Amino acid sequence: MSDFTDVIEPTTLLRAPSAPEEYAQGPILDTFNSCGDLMSPTYWLTGAYTAVFGFNPLDEAIKWFAGDWESFAKCGDVWGQLGQAVEAVSDNIRSGNRTLDKAWDGRAADAAYTYFHTCAAKLEEIRGEFDKLRTEYDHLAHSAYSTAQAVNGYLGGIIDGLLITAVEMAAGTTLSWTGVGAAVGYGLAALEIANMLRLWGQATQALGNVQGIVNGTVGVVETIGATLYGTISEFTKIGEYDHPSPAI
Repeated sequence: MSDFTDVIEPTTLLRAPSAPEEYAQGPILDTFNSCGDLMSPTYWLTGAYTAVFGFNPLDEAIKWFAGDWESFAKCGDVWGQLGQAVEAVSDNIRSGNRTLDKAWDGRAADAAYTYFHTCAAKLEEIRGEFDKLRTEYDHLAHSAYSTAQAVNGYLGGIIDGLLITAVEMAAGTTLSWTGVGAAVGYGLAALEIANMLRLWGQATQALGNVQGIVNGTVGVVETIGATLYGTISEFTKIGEYDHPSPAI
């Protein structure tokens, strides 16, 4: 029995999961720390974004990205590790099966060889499904983070526009008695508003794109889960040995 030595120890392939490099910079919501003006808006800034959007655009962005994305990203690493460990078990079974085949002959030996060979093949199928899960999780985690960075850029432009608009609207109100002052102040504000609406449109498009990725990922993961369940449920079972002699 000492000849049955594992070629690799599967547990050595398991470790504490890690998140992708970008998540090492902090939680995904930290991306929006540069939008401090919208976190604690002044009276004039509140008036500006209420007039333009009817809501605080930062609040809307945070609602979408709320959640533990870092743990989700780490889950991709877990799937990858599980796949490697399962493959290691498969390699050990194949190695032991070859050793057993050299020392055991007969119908029972043939049945055992087929069983272990099939077990190893099934484990390799499972490893493939774990790899698919890792790919899907990694893709979504990267997409969410890059989208957060893009939306943060759009929000930065919106903040600049809101600050300018607040000043121009205030100037227009203050100089409204002149007529000309009101026209100039509100006219400049209108240009900024148009630009902010364009930026918010780009932000919502980016959010829509990543939402599409989320929806697609959910469908793929459900399919992979069903495949894994089927493979594990139908895993090869050892059959009874049927001796060729009816009397036995």
